[in-house]
Amino acid sequence: MNSKIVCIVFLIMFCSMCIASVLPYPNFISSNYIFANDQQIINDKQEEETTNVTSPYENIEVLSYDWFDFMDKHFTKYVTVRVIDIKSQREYFVQRLGGYNHADVQTIDYENTKIFKEIYGGEWSWVRRPVWVEIDGQFFAGSTNGMPHGFSLIDNGEGGHTCIHFLNSKTHGTKRVDEAHQECVDYASKNKALLIEYLKNQALKK
Repeated sequence: MNSKIVCIVFLIMFCSMCIASVLPYPNFISSNYIFANDQQIINDKQEEETTNVTSPYENIEVLSYDWFDFMDKHFTKYVTVRVIDIKSQREYFVQRLGGYNHADVQTIDYENTKIFKEIYGGEWSWVRRPVWVEIDGQFFAGSTNGMPHGFSLIDNGEGGHTCIHFLNSKTHGTKRVDEAHQECVDYASKNKALLIEYLKNQALKK
């Protein structure tokens, strides 16, 4: 009698295993099911990977290098650069035409002349304004005036060139360091956060 019971039990177990191997798993234990603890581990891993991604703005610096030792050689003649006016948060493009105590520049076309003049309220002015000048992907602290004067090489409606000063640059007339320009250079140098904010806003517009 006992041997019959044992045989029946083994038969039932064997049949159960055969049925289990043929029938699919229930939905709640399917291969696609993720238990709560497993899901939490995955979420934590994804958050960690997102946190460790380097921001494209993390390594941006505002550089302030001496005009005579570096900038005069780095910002060479006929190079086109982006100029970002800090206080208006607008930008335009200029080309260096010459200059030895500072950079003599001219907007590259009529459209950029229009932007430049609008930054000055529609009237040309000798007032100094702090700017960032982008050269080869690097940003340099500078200062510009808004009064076209002297020679002109580009047909852009500007009627002359303007000046961009950098650290320790001088005027061509007095051959002295201009304090107002240097104050603007200092302002541009100390406002890296504003530059990053500006670049982020520009990226959002694209």
